[in-house]
Amino acid sequence: MKRIWGVAAITGMAIGAFAAPQDATAKRAEAIWDRAIDRINRQTDVWFIDGDFPRVINLCRVMYALYPSDYEIATNLGWMLENIERWDEALAVYIKFRTENADDPDAAWPEANFYYMKKAYNKIPPILEPTLKMAHKPHPNNYRTLAHAYERMNQLADCQRIWKAYLMIAPDDAPAKNNLSRVEKKIRGETVGKSGA
Repeated sequence: MKRIWGVAAITGMAIGAFAAPQDATAKRAEAIWDRAIDRINRQTDVWFIDGDFPRVINLCRVMYALYPSDYEIATNLGWMLENIERWDEALAVYIKFRTENADDPDAAWPEANFYYMKKAYNKIPPILEPTLKMAHKPHPNNYRTLAHAYERMNQLADCQRIWKAYLMIAPDDAPAKNNLSRVEKKIRGETVGKSGA
């Protein structure tokens, strides 16, 4: 019996001895990688301030290739492409991000916002409506953008439905309440001023 415990103790020590260097190596590699990413981000900021957008975009592309599910990295790349009026490339980034991260309810919003800014309101519902049915609820901007798009297309019943759904989640959102009130007045045929009154 003592022999079994002795073998078990030696085995445990051997496993511990082999695990410790691997853990240390992994932690060291992670620390090095974190510093490299910090350096890339600092360099990106320097080039952005200097107005060297092509270099910023190149670094954003590298980061996006490394982290294709990172919302901030994808939107930074798209936004930078929009800054230099590469509209098709920006839209391609947003579409790729949405389709490759279909389980993320917020992944659709950058593309929807792009369409909203281009007044292509009819393209917004097909990509934002499904996000509202996901188990993890999307960011409030998904609701806001969708509701405003429906209102711009004069689809007031759908607009009302989205504002009501959003207010079920965020009942204290005063601007959403005002928007719902304005839409309901429009549905009743009342004249609505710019402020919604």
